[in-house]
Amino acid sequence: MKHHHHHPLNNDTAVSSSDAASPSTPSSPLPPPSSNRTSQKPSMAVEDPSRDPASASSLATTTASESVFVERRGDYSALCKWTIANFPKIKSRALWSRYFEVGGFDCRLLIYPKGDSQALPGYVSIYLQIMDPRNTASSKWDCFASYRLAIENLSDASKSVHRDSWHRFSSKKKSHGWCDFASLNSILDPKVGFLHSSNDCILITADILILHESFSFSRDNYDVQANNVSTMGGGGVIGPVVGDVLSGKFTWKVHNFSLFKEMIKTQKIMSPVFPAGECNLRISVYQSVVNGVEYLSMCLESKDTEKNSLISDRSCWCLFRMSVLNQKLAGGLNHVHRDSYGRFAADNKSGDNTSLGWNDYMKMADFMGPESGFLVEDTAVFSTSFHVIKELSSFSKSGTLIGVRNGGNVRKSDGHMGSFHGELRILHA
Repeated sequence: MKHHHHHPLNNDTAVSSSDAASPSTPSSPLPPPSSNRTSQKPSMAVEDPSRDPASASSLATTTASESVFVERRGDYSALCKWTIANFPKIKSRALWSRYFEVGGFDCRLLIYPKGDSQALPGYVSIYLQIMDPRNTASSKWDCFASYRLAIENLSDASKSVHRDSWHRFSSKKKSHGWCDFASLNSILDPKVGFLHSSNDCILITADILILHESFSFSRDNYDVQANNVSTMGGGGVIGPVVGDVLSGKFTWKVHNFSLFKEMIKTQKIMSPVFPAGECNLRISVYQSVVNGVEYLSMCLESKDTEKNSLISDRSCWCLFRMSVLNQKLAGGLNHVHRDSYGRFAADNKSGDNTSLGWNDYMKMADFMGPESGFLVEDTAVFSTSFHVIKELSSFSKSGTLIGVRNGGNVRKSDGHMGSFHGELRILHA
């Protein structure tokens, strides 16, 4: 069965403001970029003012000069309009909007008028932050959001600066956006049109879609299942799993698929991660055009959830089946399945895959058909079953035995003789 490797096609990528790692371009599969995206490459912000007491105190003085209006378009979609008055005179390093609710989560916007610590000189930084309203230190949560941030040009809407992205927000990754969002000089120039003539205000907008989802995960005969989502909630996270998961099944239900139908033409939706061997995998769904025909595309991709370099070297051989489940007809006769295999790794530095899947998984017309059974009450069900091929290898040199798991790189750096032994163990469910 033919499968495709996916590579990034543009570098205008939003980043998490809470990540302190160096900038990097993601290696996850990306659909074709939209024509209105710029080629400017942002870098990561490393400071979150919500955790900085000095910044927090300066934010408290800004509430009188800003206002937030939220236009709701259902439970999981909203357009936020944040007006900041006297913008050229603001001395605070960072400003927060007030919270507003979308999809059961608390959202707010953050702007650094003169850029954060990772911004290019002369650029404004803007981020979206999403929080669980429970706001407890012990709670683990995540939610997937697609969003557009914009600084509106009040004189000519076609000159507004806007950027689109998607992100799975979590208790560890609450903020996402761009540190090099727009030129400060352009915003402050009264002739350009970003400043309102009466009170020098600027208008920042955020168009936000929250994915309504639920999932289940099972390993062999032992089930680890997320709690069912509430009517306003997002998906959960898989709790701690003891030992490597060598075979299992992950099922992901998207309950508001039509809200993302246009979004997946240029972006993608992605599931929570689940463990497979020593890797973490997730399902990604987007739309492609193949030979003039619109297809639902689906792939399985690795996701490095740690910044540890030793962990990032992990990889696993995996046999997998990806399915779109038919919800109307019994017996599974009309489910759509695709099978493949490959080695997954946290990154592609070693030449291994970060994602494997199909651009032409199934025709969109078949998937979206009202009588087809794949989209019922706006819910789509995707699943993957997997079997990890367990690898054990060792390299001996001068009487020393070095154990290596999952195909670690073993090289002889000198002229000494050595021997390499490998073993594959295929585990069947």
